[in-house]
Amino acid sequence: MSTTEFELVEHHKLQGIKAFLIDMNYRRPHLHSDLEIIYVLRGTLALTMDSKTYYVRKNEFIVINAFQLHELATPQQVKLLILQINPKEYETFFPQINEILFQNQVLTNANLTNFGSFKQLFLQTCLVYFQENSFFQLECHGYAALTLFALLEQAPYDVISEKEQNALLLRKERLRRMIDYIQQHFHEKLLLADLAKQENLSINYLSHFFQNHLGMSFQNYLNHIRCEKAHFLIKNTEMSLLNISETCGFSDLRYLNRAFQQIYHFSPKAYRKQLQMDLKQPEKKLGKKIQEQEFIHQKANSLAVTTQLLSGDFFDK
Repeated sequence: MSTTEFELVEHHKLQGIKAFLIDMNYRRPHLHSDLEIIYVLRGTLALTMDSKTYYVRKNEFIVINAFQLHELATPQQVKLLILQINPKEYETFFPQINEILFQNQVLTNANLTNFGSFKQLFLQTCLVYFQENSFFQLECHGYAALTLFALLEQAPYDVISEKEQNALLLRKERLRRMIDYIQQHFHEKLLLADLAKQENLSINYLSHFFQNHLGMSFQNYLNHIRCEKAHFLIKNTEMSLLNISETCGFSDLRYLNRAFQQIYHFSPKAYRKQLQMDLKQPEKKLGKKIQEQEFIHQKANSLAVTTQLLSGDFFDK
């Protein structure tokens, strides 16, 4: 797990565009500077944005605007093909891109007039990205632009004024700074007052800002961050639970136990015991509530799956 949720994953081979095939079942609230198009290949994704949860099923899409906070979850692992496009790449010849906010809506064959064409362009963008043929940068940007064009023709969106753009950007930047600050200091004694001082805001205002934009209280979010770290250390080290508690910023083991139980529905001790049992019985799987896995596929497999999707063979399997 990376130290920050501001960017989902880093790629360096093509500026402004990222594509990846991923198996996952949870990612805590996060945001990034790219517009994100998610295509569900297997399972059902529960995506929470603006305090509402949208269920995206197999062969359906959803669009997440740049700097839009979102949380991904599912009771069972899902397979997703994700395309991230940085709007800044298109500002020079299409400055209106900064005025557009796509509405929160699952995109399906039923509500897009030309779903097949949009899906084809999306998949072709990903295919070119994974192939990395000569001059693929130009080809990939071309298909990405056509994908955005198809979205604008069919998907609902709002046009916001420059004043609204600036206000939105200020809010998102504040949210990004807060998340980054918590990521950097979660292992220390951290209070809402510390964030309020950092942002030069009242505690009351910041408390409401946090709840409105993250859908949970400051303390709840902090506990999620700390428990994720504790989850990792329990699974990957032999540190005592007391040391893990201190390392993750809990002032007492009891607070770790309480927060861990609320989030994972297991106590830390029970989780470690389950892991030890699994080592002795590899065929036995962890219960759904504790299993949090993420796997980003390598280029060869991502290319093979995208090729199958374009040929129409994937969903037949």
